[in-house]
Amino acid sequence: MTDHILSISQDPINVPKISFLTMLRLGLFQMGLGIMSLLTLGVLNRVMIDELTVLPFIAAGAIAMHQFVSPARIWFGQKSDSQKIFGYHRSGYVWIGAALFTSISFVALQVVWQLGTSLQNTGWSLQTYGWSALLALIFGMYGLALSASSTPFTALLVDITDEDDRPKLIAVVWSMLMMGIVIGASISSRLLERPEICGTALLAYDPSQMNKLVDISKLQTTINPVFIILPGAVFVLTLLATLGIEKKYSR
Repeated sequence: MTDHILSISQDPINVPKISFLTMLRLGLFQMGLGIMSLLTLGVLNRVMIDELTVLPFIAAGAIAMHQFVSPARIWFGQKSDSQKIFGYHRSGYVWIGAALFTSISFVALQVVWQLGTSLQNTGWSLQTYGWSALLALIFGMYGLALSASSTPFTALLVDITDEDDRPKLIAVVWSMLMMGIVIGASISSRLLERPEICGTALLAYDPSQMNKLVDISKLQTTINPVFIILPGAVFVLTLLATLGIEKKYSR
């Protein structure tokens, strides 16, 4: 009898295996990350360099700050192992991180406008360098929020699968990251509809006109809604991808 009880206690936890549809659902989170990468590495980078004539190494350096803080992923992973949020080891971190990085992306855009305005009014002054430093700090915060969300999500993928299902899940989820980049490019190009940013008439754009001052207020009117609509959609995708998953499938 004792041996029978011991054998039962050593059996794997009886939890259902995830279906292919659930894998696609989880991939919605990675699709959202693909959309966000398009906004930061594509739209923001291009606007700063081509429209606002920010020095390329300053624009690239500021955006790259979200990668310099990537070692924080280790801490967030350990934190999600040991401390629950909203009663979950992974999902709470994913939700809070997604809420933060989608919000911070809009804040970063507003700092970009201030940087461009300062550059037009005062050139590369102390004030302009100050806005550049603030933008780098904002992207550092963006990277921390991204780490707080994406690392527990990756841990969640391990928690809910066994060795047989895991390779298939990883392939599906990361394939949808690429799909997100394509979808983000298509949607943003339609929303922006300006050849000097990323519209369909890009080839007709004349780079020789870059010496003229860009009307930042018009750029704001065009681009601000994109950084509200798409990050909002990404947060919704995050919720759709993860709600109920950890409770039902986590081992």
